[in-house]
Amino acid sequence: MTDISLPAFHHTTTTQCNIKVDYRMGLDLQLYRQYYKQAYNAEVADADLVREMARRFMDADREFQAFKNRQVNSVRRKGPRVGEGKLSNEVGARL
Repeated sequence: MTDISLPAFHHTTTTQCNIKVDYRMGLDLQLYRQYYKQAYNAEVADADLVREMARRFMDADREFQAFKNRQVNSVRRKGPRVGEGKLSNEVGARL
């Protein structure tokens, strides 16, 4: 087993994401896909790779997690306010 930072996720991938990246990021994604394949002997799509990287980045961002918890706790304590965005309601429902 290698020291790859991303755990195996190819067996649970169910979503698709389309984004535009610059040339250098595109090359890095291709290389990381090769690295992932070498580590797990499995092909993954760029969109799945980026989705998992973004999820792990946000999970590790303490400031964002504190913000998210404040938002969720606020919604839970007060309930959704009139005109409050759908995102806040969805975040509260997921946690």
